[in-house]
Amino acid sequence: MTALAAYHALHGPEGVHGLDDLEVYLGAVESFKQGDGLYTFHSTDIGDGFTYPPFAAFTIIPLTFVPYTWAAVLWTCTCAACTVIIAVVVGRHIAKKWPYGVLDDSASSSGLVFLAISISAPLASNLRFGQISLLLCALVIVDVLCLGRTRAAGVLVGIATAIKLTPLIFIPLLWLAGRCRATVMAVGTFALCILGAWAVSPAESEKFWFSVVFQVDAVHAFTPSGNISLDASLQRLGLHGNAHTAIWAMLCLAVLVVAMYRAAQACRAGDHFAALVIVGAASLVVSPISWTHHQIWLVLAPFVVVRWPDRRWTAQAAWAAAVLAIMSLSLAEVRPLLAIAVAALVPFRKPADN
Repeated sequence: MTALAAYHALHGPEGVHGLDDLEVYLGAVESFKQGDGLYTFHSTDIGDGFTYPPFAAFTIIPLTFVPYTWAAVLWTCTCAACTVIIAVVVGRHIAKKWPYGVLDDSASSSGLVFLAISISAPLASNLRFGQISLLLCALVIVDVLCLGRTRAAGVLVGIATAIKLTPLIFIPLLWLAGRCRATVMAVGTFALCILGAWAVSPAESEKFWFSVVFQVDAVHAFTPSGNISLDASLQRLGLHGNAHTAIWAMLCLAVLVVAMYRAAQACRAGDHFAALVIVGAASLVVSPISWTHHQIWLVLAPFVVVRWPDRRWTAQAAWAAAVLAIMSLSLAEVRPLLAIAVAALVPFRKPADN
């Protein structure tokens, strides 16, 4: 991972392998520091501008005080560290519940989770573009699986949501898990971060919350197959206008309701990891934009135990192999169906079934 970080950093923002999204983040912050604003900046290489809440920009201000190469190295090493954190936390969790023996110790399970993430397209995309998705995923996973019902529970989900709105879907999950205090903490932390950013820059905050947040179509290249959201998928099928909006709204509502019901069932059974994966997959379906780097949740799906009639490990192995193939090979066209399947269709087993 460190070698990859150095490789990406040395190619710089103008190279073929430059960290394009990191360039946008840093460029927007520099624009803000110079008095031009976060949302007036657009990358000269890819044309994209900053689309996250102001709080996200303010958290990376320190990176603008070091040379780009060092910023790139630090950023990519952070992605690598988040990958390790995700693997260790998920590995320890599934080792307690895995029914087939091979992953019943945390070292083996963490190693396999790390391997699965390492060979996946989402990790490659995060490293290539310098994206923030691994950090958000790590924050949510640590909060739900490690903090439990502690005093700090909900804080990391709130911070993740203040950085990027997509993790907002995990706040209802805390409520469904019966963690009322964590839910309040998540909402409170989110509000505190947003209000803090508003105090620092009222103009930028007003621009984001009343304008930028609604400009979904302004994102560069909205409908390529790398975007597996239901919205983009329907557009690729040729649906537009009122018909598109009606079908999209009905299908999103159906997937969201089913996913939340399944997540609640998993939480009641004590399997919060399965609930995380289900809700994470649902977020990919209902969000307007779900690029490859967002899709870490699908890479974790092989480690949720599926319910097959014969309960054989071979069925679990087949499920894992299929998912990893889809998430590692050039099969982006299949991923929208995989996201829907994980969120609403594939029967996952309760710990009591093991």
